[in-house]
Amino acid sequence: MVQHVEAPGDEAQGSPRATPHARWFAPVAWVLTLAGLGISAYLTVSHYDEGALICSTTGAVDCHAVTTSEFSTLLGIPLPLLGLAFFVGFAVLVTPPALRSPSPLLRWGRLASVCAGVLFVVYLVTAEFLLGKICLWCTGVHAITILLFVLVLSDEFRRIGQLD
Repeated sequence: MVQHVEAPGDEAQGSPRATPHARWFAPVAWVLTLAGLGISAYLTVSHYDEGALICSTTGAVDCHAVTTSEFSTLLGIPLPLLGLAFFVGFAVLVTPPALRSPSPLLRWGRLASVCAGVLFVVYLVTAEFLLGKICLWCTGVHAITILLFVLVLSDEFRRIGQLD
């Protein structure tokens, strides 16, 4: 077995090093991502099979009204499918190799993806407001997306001055 030991100052000579994440970052990111994946998968299935949707259809809470509204697709693509793609993509960005990578592209990818996710949340909450209806499943995805945004942003603030 060969062990590589770096001498002090090696990183100053150009070898890139990843700044470690806080210990809680990966487990929290994975729990949130898997929850978002699960809800998005469920909403995707229920988009194609309306009978699969389990939610109130009376009063302000009406998942059916929200998930079948004119706001439920973007350029013909069901929004739950976009949510599913978001969480699959984010899962790739929080794999152990991606988190250990010194590449700033992956850090910026995490940040850009959660920023895009928050923009979609703003759009979707506005749509719910215009409809006068709320989808509790969608609200779960919105909350998870915002929590991922806070998580990634807090990690980036923690890392300021440590990289680049």
